[in-house]
Amino acid sequence: MDADSSMERDLMRRIAWRILPLLALVLLFNYLDKVNLGFAAVTMNQELGFSNTVFGVGAGFFAIGYALFGIPSTLILHRIGARRWIGIIMIAWGLCSAATAFVTRPAELLTVRLLLGIAEAGFTPGIILYLSRWFPRQYRGRVLGSFLLIYPLSLVIGGPLSSALFALDGVLVLHGWQWLFLLEASPSVVLAFVVFAILTDTPHQARWLAINERVWLEKRLAAEQQQIERSNSLTPSWRKLTNARVWALVAANVGLSTSGIGAYFFMPLIIQSMGFSIRNTGLLVALPGIASTLVLPLWGLWADRAAHRESVTAAACAAIAIGLVGAAPLLPSAWAIIPLSVAMIGFFGCLVAFWTLPTDLLAGADAAVGIAFINIMGNLGTFTGPYLLGWLSDTTGTFETGLLGLAVIATATAIFMLTPSFRTSYAQ
Repeated sequence: MDADSSMERDLMRRIAWRILPLLALVLLFNYLDKVNLGFAAVTMNQELGFSNTVFGVGAGFFAIGYALFGIPSTLILHRIGARRWIGIIMIAWGLCSAATAFVTRPAELLTVRLLLGIAEAGFTPGIILYLSRWFPRQYRGRVLGSFLLIYPLSLVIGGPLSSALFALDGVLVLHGWQWLFLLEASPSVVLAFVVFAILTDTPHQARWLAINERVWLEKRLAAEQQQIERSNSLTPSWRKLTNARVWALVAANVGLSTSGIGAYFFMPLIIQSMGFSIRNTGLLVALPGIASTLVLPLWGLWADRAAHRESVTAAACAAIAIGLVGAAPLLPSAWAIIPLSVAMIGFFGCLVAFWTLPTDLLAGADAAVGIAFINIMGNLGTFTGPYLLGWLSDTTGTFETGLLGLAVIATATAIFMLTPSFRTSYAQ
């Protein structure tokens, strides 16, 4: 089968349509269960007496559980297969997210967010590893671009959905934000059983492919993995975690996560500070998501065609910085939504371009460990970003200083990824 043949492209297209819709639906509720705290904060913070700092720490505490269990969870997925392990952790994170509806004190919020991080820890690195077992390198940017459309769509769906769920305030003596957690968590538990039933772990098990297609794909992927393994053959698995290439990716991931996630979590509160009602805040949150959704496929296409994928990631980091710098002086004007949309376009573009890089370096069990390590270390940004923005907003009484602080981090990350030292470490 020729690499450029229509048969190959047709095969990739059929595989994508077979596995991506289900995984995308799972990713949607995975991401909503992780970030719906930001939507709930519009009323929850006031009702529970939480400051922006407490909210920021609570949002970021997720990262601690994620860091503790990221590698073990991904290794379990590597060992027992995506179908079983993803189904199990979906039930776990759905229950943890639902439990957030019943927090009343900061300590309870920190505990449930810690448990949610533990439950979700293996999902994102596991999915990246899983997709690398189905799609050759030249297709991964586009595949990730299509798959990660769900991230900006979480703003498009989550904002209006949250507004609708707030209308349930008082039903069965529960607040609207409590209904938000309960009803958005339930699909994860239900979908777990769908994953158990129909997800296929490897091409070898794909009875919906012809035998010659399975054989060709397995050989193609095996050849790519062997090439990576030969370049890493002299280094023990645990020593790869000290490799300059891995740590360069860790540093970049921390930077892009800190700047992007901080702004993402506080997006509803920032828009509410412009003077909008709870209902309109939920609707306007969708605007940055719509803009990001429209642009996201172009990031994946650019990543696949670029000679240096790290340059694409750097450009996306620069977009985060430009958007945050543009939004800060405009607050509390509603015009700030436009540069905030630019920042979100950059953030989601970062995710697509960045996650094509680790699978260029690692394969097999090394990929399970390395991708999980890069992901969990990068998720430190899930803690530092919301905490930094929350603390600065409480200290100064405005979101402006916090946004500028995150912009500095995004700028530094973009510059770092363009330095000869990063490109040298990545190209070794």
